[in-house]
Amino acid sequence: MTNPTHAQVTFNEFGLPVATVFDDIYFNNENGLAESNYVFIQHNDLLTRWQLERERPFVIAESGFGTGLNLLVCWEQFLQHAPADATLHFISFEKHPLTPADLARALAAFPQLSEPAAELIELYPPAEPGCHRRHLANGRIILDLWIGDIHQQLPAWLPHAADSVDAWFLDGFAPDKNPDMWQPELYAAMATSCVAGATFATFTAAGSVRRGLQQAGFEVAKVKGFGRKREMLCGQLPKVAARPQPPQTEAVTIIGGGIAAACVAHELSQAGVSTEIFSTAVADAASGNPQGAVYPLLHAERSPLADYFCMAFGYATGFYQQQTPALWHPVGVVQLAYTDARQQRYNKISQDSASGGPGYDTALVRAQTSAETQQLWQALPPCPSLYYPSGGWLSPRQVVSQLLANHLVHQGAVLQRISRSSAADGQWQLEFADGQVEHRSRVVLACGANLKHLLEPFAVKLQNVRGQVTQVKANAVSAECPLVVCYKGYFTPAVAGLHCVGATYARDSEDLSTRTADEQENLSNLQDNLAPLHWPQELEPVANRAAIRNTTRDHLPLVGELEEGLWVLGGLGSRGFTAAPLAANALTAALLQRPLPLPAQLWQRLQPQRLRNE
Repeated sequence: MTNPTHAQVTFNEFGLPVATVFDDIYFNNENGLAESNYVFIQHNDLLTRWQLERERPFVIAESGFGTGLNLLVCWEQFLQHAPADATLHFISFEKHPLTPADLARALAAFPQLSEPAAELIELYPPAEPGCHRRHLANGRIILDLWIGDIHQQLPAWLPHAADSVDAWFLDGFAPDKNPDMWQPELYAAMATSCVAGATFATFTAAGSVRRGLQQAGFEVAKVKGFGRKREMLCGQLPKVAARPQPPQTEAVTIIGGGIAAACVAHELSQAGVSTEIFSTAVADAASGNPQGAVYPLLHAERSPLADYFCMAFGYATGFYQQQTPALWHPVGVVQLAYTDARQQRYNKISQDSASGGPGYDTALVRAQTSAETQQLWQALPPCPSLYYPSGGWLSPRQVVSQLLANHLVHQGAVLQRISRSSAADGQWQLEFADGQVEHRSRVVLACGANLKHLLEPFAVKLQNVRGQVTQVKANAVSAECPLVVCYKGYFTPAVAGLHCVGATYARDSEDLSTRTADEQENLSNLQDNLAPLHWPQELEPVANRAAIRNTTRDHLPLVGELEEGLWVLGGLGSRGFTAAPLAANALTAALLQRPLPLPAQLWQRLQPQRLRNE
């Protein structure tokens, strides 16, 4: 089933895509590549501008992603002409994204772009509303693809994108074919988002577009159009006194040694910011389990929590594929409807929007019949399920260790208290258990369960939840398990002859000793929820591990600046390895005052201030 958000496309006699709804072509039948170069690269003077040294990424914003051709042209030219240490941030808006199959077919018209096209297609997001950030070209290019009506997405993007854009590509279907897009609100948002002296270019010369851009403050020129087109528009926002730029290079101190801290350290270093880390150890707490599943947390109705995980899940799978490929196993995740109530809930989650459901893209999640469930693995019970085809599992401790391998980590450091320095320097005072005291101006607290007591003086209320996992020996049947199986607990594919079975959920308990009762609970859930199968009853437990998860009352992560210079990333609960990469990227973007990978309203919901005691 195709998500109704997807573009309805036919292919013309030249084999090129045509949008059915707008009755318009995606690119020039004769030479779409040359047109993209001429209109957008040449008339924004990008080859010259990219060669200039700059601290921040060069930012391009685009209306109408379409086939991604403009991105691919920029990608190719940027790698050829920009300095080796330069980065490009390409932000694009698309109401009706192509299906992956249509995208691949359309881009097959450009064999000279086959390598970047293949990378784009591999990381192409599901048709879910909001921002989907992807890292391309070994991190040289950041793509933000905002899916949804541009007039709904611009207000979600703009609050954290003012004074950031260097060039606008005003693309999309022609004004007479798609008049809803070409509105004064778009031109006003362009002007707000632009740095002084930013440029724009567009293939059209329509008078309404020219007047709208001029009214928004742009200087507009008519120049010769491409090929048979007589004219096109280009111009710039007048230069004014330079606006002050935020500090970029000051070091950041991170507290923590798990996945949250590791992702923050990685994202900051990718942005050119040096870090130091203080931690008791590396992956010694909740991030130290032998195996962990990565899949989204979805609701039967659209919610901020589901919206966050739709974006975070795609970012996380791309992140692990690129950063820790040997440790990431995208084998799929199945959630069994082991009771009638679960089946009803999963039916609602999988309903399309036309039927009143949430309408999640089937590339993200899809319903399985009993027979389809058993096609995933014959040793599963014959019950309906939800299937996440791009989900999987990883090795938490190894992932964290690899992410932190090239970072300065001060181990054995137990932070007991953080407070404002008594000196009038605005710094934060860090007091450690061994008596060591440090002063730092920019601190990120990303220390899992330790956040609960560290944030109590700031009146931020968090909850810690104890969880115990059990490792069992594989038997002849279980050894063939090809994917992560979820029910009331979860069961992972075998590694070195061992499966991970988890996990208990004990609120407000911080006892790390393992319990026989918890082992039995893990095994009983597996046996009961997969009944009447016999192989779960034959599994032999060999090890247990207890750890503490840090959670929030609304189950959303805690991400943002608590007080000036003091940032927090926590509350990741039992989906930490799904939630952490995007949370860390968003924190980094906010700290450096760069465009965020999240809608402004959702970012506001993540702020730590929401959890202050009332």
